[in-house]
Amino acid sequence: MRNIFLFLSLLLSIQVCAQENLDWWDALHNYPNAAGPFRNRYQNISPGFLGPNALRVPVLYNGKIDNEFWFDAGGDFHRGGGDKTNNFFLATNLPLAKNRVMLFASSIPRESWVVSEATRDLRRMTAFDGKGRNTGDIIGGFIFRVFDEDQSGFLNVTFRTQFKSTTGGNLVNARFSDHGMLNWDAQFSKTLWNNEQSSFLLKWMLGFLTWQTNQNGLPNGSSNLQNDAPLYGIGGEFSYGNWLIGSDISGYHGYIGNRDYPLFWRNQVLYRHRDFGLRMEYNHGLKAWDWNTFSFGVRYYVGKAFDDH
Repeated sequence: MRNIFLFLSLLLSIQVCAQENLDWWDALHNYPNAAGPFRNRYQNISPGFLGPNALRVPVLYNGKIDNEFWFDAGGDFHRGGGDKTNNFFLATNLPLAKNRVMLFASSIPRESWVVSEATRDLRRMTAFDGKGRNTGDIIGGFIFRVFDEDQSGFLNVTFRTQFKSTTGGNLVNARFSDHGMLNWDAQFSKTLWNNEQSSFLLKWMLGFLTWQTNQNGLPNGSSNLQNDAPLYGIGGEFSYGNWLIGSDISGYHGYIGNRDYPLFWRNQVLYRHRDFGLRMEYNHGLKAWDWNTFSFGVRYYVGKAFDDH
């Protein structure tokens, strides 16, 4: 009987401590008076108030269909804005019809993070020590060819439709949005030179991006359920032998104005040897609250698309 009493006392103590552990958060953020009883309603669903993987700027492709089937695995290392995040990264490309349609997908299967006290409080995170781990979102979509410069004599043009899942966890710690995100855009490119050894093209994109927000009415929050943003980017792509080098400036600009306008200078290097490739990337945030990202990965090329006739 005494052991049972001690066990129940221990459970009660754990529950009381757990409740006390959030007393600091309740007092700091005027919970529950500020925005109701659900703590995951207090976070601002905006790229400047979430982790670096939450609302990524879509990739600027080169206006062509990638006719190779490949897998990519690597890691990202984000630094900036009082946030240190490391994560695994997976991606794949699957051509469905040669020179016509491709499917792409990427995932953040796991991330770990440490934030400063100031960033913890600014994002209204509940983790007192500012540390944690969680799963991430899946991004996927399709790219359709519209024009080919070799046939039209003008530009390469593709159309992309892309979605973001809600599989990312830990909204109460402002890591992922737990809301959907969609974008539709056209991607363009023009080859400026192309010979046996090297080629260079200009590429750019214009489109539209939308995501759900928290309608909490808090400072830097939103009074609407949705944010919409024009999506844009411009860059170049240079190939020489087994090397592919790309650089672009890309971002989007939401209408709410709560750090919803990320802008990045992104650089990519890919070296290919037969069926394997080594990838390195560096992304530099051009806003004061953005972050810098180093990425490394290994790519395996499975095969090429079959002719559909």
